[in-house]
Amino acid sequence: MQGGPLRLAATAALILLWTAPVAGQNSWTSMLASRASTARTKGAEEAPVFVYEFANFQCTHCAKFAKEVLPRIDSAFVRTGKVRWIFVHLPGPSHVNAWSAHEAAACAGAVGDRFWEMHDRLFATQADWAESPDAREHFSRLAAELSIAPDEFARCVEEDRVASILLQDVIFAASSRVSGTPSFLVNNQTTLLGLKSFDEWRDVLEKALKKRR
Repeated sequence: MQGGPLRLAATAALILLWTAPVAGQNSWTSMLASRASTARTKGAEEAPVFVYEFANFQCTHCAKFAKEVLPRIDSAFVRTGKVRWIFVHLPGPSHVNAWSAHEAAACAGAVGDRFWEMHDRLFATQADWAESPDAREHFSRLAAELSIAPDEFARCVEEDRVASILLQDVIFAASSRVSGTPSFLVNNQTTLLGLKSFDEWRDVLEKALKKRR
């Protein structure tokens, strides 16, 4: 995805201005947004290294990273308390079902604390929903499989209750000069672009850890 974040950020900024007063008046919306923001992070809060992952659920390289590389990073660095990982929503403007997929993942986190489980299933089934006219039905089925309350999930998605999180992420990506997915920001200093192997990631993260010692 090239050039998408800057175009989407301009629209996002306007929508955020329009929706902010409403969101501020609705405690349920604010609560869901807060839960959605927290649910897309993993790892110890005091971890010496933190990584922002800018990803698009409809991006094939993002799917490959999520299925083949991230689990190894999670095992070696995140679960051991060395790295805190933060997922940044960056739906591609040219991908027809991307925004809905990101809303589904954010709502899964907000309503059922199942962001990462939904994250994994969205990437695992990407080929099934990417071009489907019934993508939202697919996302609802995934939510049901994860035992997320169907009525609350549907209301969250249909009423765009987590839109503020997605919009803020798009603006953050633009301000970080991220123009493609997957992209990564390590300790707000090192930017990695594209799909990297676990060995490449291990080198990057070990160097970042040495700087923190």
